Amino acid sequence: MDIVYRFDPLQPLVHHQVRTNEQALERLSQGNCRFAELVERMHQINDGAQAPPPFIVPINPVKLGVPVLSGLEPAHAPFALVLGCADARVPIEHVFDCSANDLFVVRVAGNVLGLECLGSVDYAACNLNASLRSVIVLGHTGCGAVTAAVDIYNSPADFGDIAFSHAVRSLLDRIMLAVRGSARALNRHLGPQAQQMPEYREWLITTAVYMNAAVTAWDLQREVNAVTTQPLPVSFGVYDMGKMRVSSLPLLCRADVDATSAFAAAPSSSQDFVEIAERIASRLIGDRSSVRI
Repeated sequence: MDIVYRFDPLQPLVHHQVRTNEQALERLSQGNCRFAELVERMHQINDGAQAPPPFIVPINPVKLGVPVLSGLEPAHAPFALVLGCADARVPIEHVFDCSANDLFVVRVAGNVLGLECLGSVDYAACNLNASLRSVIVLGHTGCGAVTAAVDIYNSPADFGDIAFSHAVRSLLDRIMLAVRGSARALNRHLGPQAQQMPEYREWLITTAVYMNAAVTAWDLQREVNAVTTQPLPVSFGVYDMGKMRVSSLPLLCRADVDATSAFAAAPSSSQDFVEIAERIASRLIGDRSSVRI
């Protein structure tokens, strides 16, 4: 299997200006599709498919972050701000197949919104508004912070040590709102015996991952509205590490990619949260025989 990164210093540099939130979301979605297709092609070859000709990935100076002219400092001009998790398995620029200077990335465990993150967000919203068109909260499946919050919710007596770590407790407390809302949604669907089901923990983790991204998006939209004079829409999505796709609803199989949008707008009311949780729970447990977490 050969994957060739081809660098042509004489290749014409084309700048695709992003003018609207819709264009920003479309560019991110298309980039994620390219990334997923590349990884899927590699998997097919590793699984024994006939090796095709070398796969060529074009690289230009702009994508690498190399200054076009010697001594020239490029203008800081990202088209999207992404608040993502610190998990090393989710390389955000790669996931969206974006170049250097395309994304202003803020990363923290659990993609929660603390004071330090707010400082970075406020800076970008106020000082990069000439180019910034969209704000994204990106969660991911298998999130360790969300998993820890779920396990504490299910068995609080087993996690006494966390109570003595202010930093960790503060982070997990921010996720607990999403966990509680997810548990209520699952209980409405499954009844009072929900916690006795063997799949319950995995369903709760998955639902909470999506709900946590939605909660942070709601919080982030309020913050952005408070510091900007022009609209800057906030959306959320979750990167499925097994399927390499970003989606606003759980993907039970790769065929679901075309059935749901990559991003959803930040909720704006308590009713929005209820409806989002219901959609996530319904998708996960609507057909138990097809659920693959």
